[in-house]
Amino acid sequence: MSGNHEWKRLSGRTVHENPYFAVSHDRVLHPLGHELDYYVVQYRRRGVGVVAVDDGGRVLLVQQWRHTVRKLLWEVPAGGAEADETPEAAAARELREETGYAAGRVVLMHSWHPAVGVANHTFHACLAEGLHRVGDHDPNEVHAVRFFDAEEIRGMLDRNELVDGMTLTGLLLWLRRGR
Repeated sequence: MSGNHEWKRLSGRTVHENPYFAVSHDRVLHPLGHELDYYVVQYRRRGVGVVAVDDGGRVLLVQQWRHTVRKLLWEVPAGGAEADETPEAAAARELREETGYAAGRVVLMHSWHPAVGVANHTFHACLAEGLHRVGDHDPNEVHAVRFFDAEEIRGMLDRNELVDGMTLTGLLLWLRRGR
């Protein structure tokens, strides 16, 4: 198929709004000439996750209660990036807030859109190295903090114990680097 693939937005209105996202109802014109309704979740902040690796090659994960799935899950430290924050700065901040660790080096591994069919959300996965403890984890947000070696991570993946998308993407990118 050649030519213009862009859908023209004819109208739109916000049908739900909260501090984290808004949902819009758009009327769009498809390039083939027909109109359709489209609902879009518009997130206010980008998501950022950090694969934090110590000098021994172990990954620091946080255990958190996730009300949405009613489970206690192991995840990479993650959160929202402020509008004026780089992914690396947001990852460093989330690492400190959730784990009590700081990193000597934080680099962006990958950026992606996790649900392009329904949302505009952008996720960033960062790698943090040169970890050093600067405080305690936030017990209001995080149940536990623990280091896992690469074999433990592979086993958790094999047993389907890691189920969060940011965590899966970040850890698979890290493992792909030859861990």
